[in-house]
Amino acid sequence: MKKHVEIKHEGVRYPCSKCKYAATTAGALKYHVESKHEGVRYPCSECEYAATTAHVLKKHVENKHLGVRYPCPECEYAATTARQLKFHAESKHKGVRYPCSKCEYTAPSSQGLKKHVKNKHES
Repeated sequence: MKKHVEIKHEGVRYPCSKCKYAATTAGALKYHVESKHEGVRYPCSECEYAATTAHVLKKHVENKHLGVRYPCPECEYAATTARQLKFHAESKHKGVRYPCSKCEYTAPSSQGLKKHVKNKHES
């Protein structure tokens, strides 16, 4: 809760010393510096892919080389990540939608709504 209050309400930021970026956590700043300024990459041993984090590399290997899938219990869909499966279930089976406050549009995701608002109402 303390972190939430600091980040969302007190505006605590961790500025990058090499550019104008400011992270909301020390970990996010470390990742930013390593991936954007130091070029840290984690290469795949089975193909030419190189990830920016060890976690992303692990997911790449699971999805692309080991065939790990997350099947939907309600239909034939199989996602490559748990997050994709959750999004699928919410949008396709639970009818979760994100309504625009400026028009009648409803998006299947919060990111989709942000994109809509930017493209249709802020251009």
